[in-house]
Amino acid sequence: MDGLCNLLRTTFTAASCRPSLCPLSSTVRSLPLRSDNSIHEAPVNSSIAKGGTWSIHKFGGTCVGTAQRIQNIADIVMEDSSERKMVVVSAMAKVTNMMYDLIDRAQSRDDSYELALDAVFEKHKLTAIDLLDGDELASFLSTLSLDINNLKAMLRTIYIARHATESFSDFVVGYGELWSTQILSSVLRKGGIDCNWVDTRDILIVTPAGSNQVDPDYAESEKRLKNWLLQNPSKAIVATGFIASTPQNIPTTLKKDGSDFSAAIMGALFRAQQVTIWTDVDGVYSADPRKVSEAVILNTLSYQEAWEMSYFGANVLHPRTIIPVMRYDIPIVIRNVFNLFAPGTKICRLPVSEKEEKQKLETYVKGFATIDNVALVNVEGTGMAGVPGTASAIFGVVKDVGANVIMIFQASSEHSVCFDVPDKEVKAVAKALETRFGQALGAGRLSQVAVIPNYSILAAVGQKMASTPGVSATLFSDLAMEVLGLTCDVQVGQAGIGDPTQREAHPELVGYGHGGGIQ
Repeated sequence: MDGLCNLLRTTFTAASCRPSLCPLSSTVRSLPLRSDNSIHEAPVNSSIAKGGTWSIHKFGGTCVGTAQRIQNIADIVMEDSSERKMVVVSAMAKVTNMMYDLIDRAQSRDDSYELALDAVFEKHKLTAIDLLDGDELASFLSTLSLDINNLKAMLRTIYIARHATESFSDFVVGYGELWSTQILSSVLRKGGIDCNWVDTRDILIVTPAGSNQVDPDYAESEKRLKNWLLQNPSKAIVATGFIASTPQNIPTTLKKDGSDFSAAIMGALFRAQQVTIWTDVDGVYSADPRKVSEAVILNTLSYQEAWEMSYFGANVLHPRTIIPVMRYDIPIVIRNVFNLFAPGTKICRLPVSEKEEKQKLETYVKGFATIDNVALVNVEGTGMAGVPGTASAIFGVVKDVGANVIMIFQASSEHSVCFDVPDKEVKAVAKALETRFGQALGAGRLSQVAVIPNYSILAAVGQKMASTPGVSATLFSDLAMEVLGLTCDVQVGQAGIGDPTQREAHPELVGYGHGGGIQ
């Protein structure tokens, strides 16, 4: 490994691998490379402008998929009348997957990783040539070339070692965000916007929390943001999404839907007036339009409603994206970058008054969401009743298997516990439970570990449902007229209904629920 580090030490350049961010050994990090660690040492100035003067925009990979789309979002940003704005941007469409593919090829000793890296270079070079000129173009192409040379060295190291650590992979993948944001910031400056660019690994600090998640360190991140703003007074900032640093200044990512999470965190740090998530749909639908032709765009959702719909499979936001903005009552607006006439869906703490709503949909049930390809596991037996620790033992087994429990049901007599897991995990769960409780099954204290596959969960979501008599009765009676064998679980603010029928019947279920529950 020392030889590999020596290889990297001779090829890494100062333009791309900062000491505070390089995921390699201390011998590499100690090189006399360009250092901007000073941003962490400046005194904190509490006079930094925050609050309603800032708006946050987030553009995903589809929004920056081509040169024309990058120009389009630059136009959107330039037309925003907010006094101050931050634009959080993902890598160009498919680039993140291309970067992961580079790592996979190098680990597999597949020499084609070099050609694949050339394709990444060409994609960004041609995009920059279409959008930039003069010094801005020359500067970006110089940076891009240096970055590609560094990536060649890093991938060569992975090729030799046949392995890439998680931090090493995160560092490689993060280049996609660096390039897309640098291009956009140059386009904005070309358009007359006084714009600064920031690598959020210099600001956003997160701690790994297991299960492919991270927890933001808001105190440290806010301190670093204030220090950065002192050195870079800005009214417009383009920031990298998805990437961050650990407390040890090691590069990492925010995992699934990380760019949305980045924007929400930045919204909280700035106490912004609004976070706008730009996507390719007009807003949040009342149900999956692919299953329910009558689905409509919702004008508003509460944070809790959006959270529930996200958990139950609706294409809204990852639930964790909502957490940072909730603490400061910052609204999130979901808008379509390709249809600027659509107002989108506003997610906020208090939904607007029904008197202001034109849609009858904005009543007790806001929408329906589904989780498909689910299996129901039923652990049953008279010997379970009143025995402390039984549920703990059951779910301890599920945890050891690594399966995700989606919903839990328990009979009031305590003689059975049911829960839902993804279909793909149910065989391992059932086998582990039968092994763990083999003696109890043999002695008759447990009667069965039963599995019902091909199961779907239908969730009706609405914050007012819990306080409105008759909503569940209406919903269940409408469904009962069409299907049999429903298993249901009602919770505060939402109802989840499981349908143990074939998956193909499920779109009809959603349609029946949508028609009866919200009209």
